Amino acid sequence: MLKPTLPVAVLICSFLWIISCNSSPKQNPLLKSSTVLPDSNSYSGIRYRDQQHIEKVVLSFCEHFDNGALDKCLEYMDDSIRGEIDGVKLKGKQNWSAKIGELQKSIKDTHYQTRHMITNMQFFPGADDTVKVSMYSAWLWTDLTTGQIQLMSMGYYKGKVVQKGGKWFIAVLNSLPDSRLVKQFYQDVREDSVKVR
Repeated sequence: MLKPTLPVAVLICSFLWIISCNSSPKQNPLLKSSTVLPDSNSYSGIRYRDQQHIEKVVLSFCEHFDNGALDKCLEYMDDSIRGEIDGVKLKGKQNWSAKIGELQKSIKDTHYQTRHMITNMQFFPGADDTVKVSMYSAWLWTDLTTGQIQLMSMGYYKGKVVQKGGKWFIAVLNSLPDSRLVKQFYQDVREDSVKVR
């Protein structure tokens, strides 16, 4: 009886290993992984295209607001818009329209430029063709004479947009600066120290 030589034995074992590896289909381990994230579009129930349109509406509103083109802000407002953005009350589109002249006069001779930096926009489906939006915001002032930039506030913008006639409009928009939380914190601390005594 002939004994197989070592190279032949290695060749036979390699051949058997290749056959056994290819005979059973392998599954992608990521398919069973618990770290696979769900598709954000199906999770939120809002189409990606609508998210893009909503984002453009909010950013365009803020850009026109910053540039003092307050009449162009009207294009992005629902008729019954409400809320407060950086101290300016939003009480319906007609109310805003009536205030434009007064607001533009108040910033006419100023030597600073405001800028809003909006990030991390999130979308939450609502009822009756509405979507709630939430985003981080930073409000900056640039002194146009010295070039100095000052951070005025940071916090959130929260609101709601509504779809009418295939277009999205801002129905609610509120700026919620983080400073309100600081004031609340110190107020709570003072109240607690009074109770302890």
